[in-house]
Amino acid sequence: MVTASPKLTVSFRTAAVGGAYTPKNVVAAWIEGPTVGQNPGPFVKTIGRWANVERDRLVAWQAKAGIADADAISGATRADHQMLLSLEWDLKDKQGNLIPDGRYTIRFETADSNNTSAAQNNQGSFTFVKGLQPQVQTNLTGGSVVPYTEVTIDFNPTAGECNNNVVDPGETCDPPGSCPVSCDQSATTACAPALLVGNAATCTASCVITAITQCTSGDECCPEGCTLADDSDCGTDDNQVSGGCAASDSNGGALAGFALFGAAVLAGGRRRRR
Repeated sequence: MVTASPKLTVSFRTAAVGGAYTPKNVVAAWIEGPTVGQNPGPFVKTIGRWANVERDRLVAWQAKAGIADADAISGATRADHQMLLSLEWDLKDKQGNLIPDGRYTIRFETADSNNTSAAQNNQGSFTFVKGLQPQVQTNLTGGSVVPYTEVTIDFNPTAGECNNNVVDPGETCDPPGSCPVSCDQSATTACAPALLVGNAATCTASCVITAITQCTSGDECCPEGCTLADDSDCGTDDNQVSGGCAASDSNGGALAGFALFGAAVLAGGRRRRR
């Protein structure tokens, strides 16, 4: 029989800092604690990092973890802020020891420029209590200018273990070999692709249909509200248009685009990719 173990699940959305490389950005998430008085406690572990070469731009994280910290490489430099970030932690420190009960701080940092001061980056702090009781916090926001939104913190003291051949609460697949490593796009559209989220190593991988809302040229999607002026995909080709319209179209062109969009909906959301 496999003994249940605690699990912390965290998801959050980032925002641009406004640096030279925006919307490209790097992100780190780490744990400090346990809290003693007003002191958040020492560095415990990096639980997520979306940065590789540019990780030294994460000044606050580097000061705590050290530039040589190799924990939790979740991904490379991010192209934008569209994707909701998600991570899992087994409540073990860098040495592999289960942390004691208490109040802990989850810290986030985002950078998008060649900065040298943590004050130049977005930062956020949230707390949770490790103990015998489960704790779920949703729709949190935080930071100096609210740079982190849709923050969810889910602590489960008996979440189970990955690779025990049982899909325990908080898992989407088990064993890891049964988890998806890519997403089938055959039933999706250019404006609502299936994105791989989570991690097979923690039995949390899954494919999530995610609507594109940002006007971006070259992704074969014209989101609602976008025009040819800010998205080159907003033409009259029905494999590219979904909700938007071409700014240079006449009324007839706009109506034609609307008709194409309606036909696509009636057809059951057929894929618009070539």
